[in-house]
Amino acid sequence: MKKLLTAFACLALATSSLFASEVYRVVGEDGQVTFTDSPSANTKAETVDMPKTNIAVAPPIPTKTAGESKAMEGEANYTKARISKPSNNTTIPPGQREVQVKLDLVPPLQTGHLVQLYINGRKQGPPSASSTFTVSNLNRGKHSVHADILGADKKRNTKTQTVTFHIAALL
Repeated sequence: MKKLLTAFACLALATSSLFASEVYRVVGEDGQVTFTDSPSANTKAETVDMPKTNIAVAPPIPTKTAGESKAMEGEANYTKARISKPSNNTTIPPGQREVQVKLDLVPPLQTGHLVQLYINGRKQGPPSASSTFTVSNLNRGKHSVHADILGADKKRNTKTQTVTFHIAALL
């Protein structure tokens, strides 16, 4: 395809001189100057010497390294990345020691992408290829959760909102 485009461009440049016509300068009776490629027969026209057409060669298109192309190939941006469970300001009943955290991602978690979960700003284990987590052994009180979705290059692609939840004290 690239060779075909190059051949077409060369052909267009070579034939452009065939279609180039002369430019004439015509001064009317009222002194108005007009430039034209076809002066009328009853006017005095001077041929204008035009400079050669400026032809610039486009710079080469930068190519991606093998690592960049593999990391970006087939990846789509997430249009939705939010924590759907627990809801913001939810209170977890006393005695319940586990909290399920569920992410709602559109499109779903892509192959090669990972999720890093954070509770109270601290990483919770290594990144995982899951969008559902169970967090246990949380003390009573206020907690926050958010997640980073990591792309195939292991860099943050998207971040969810931060959700606050409360674990109620035993009575």
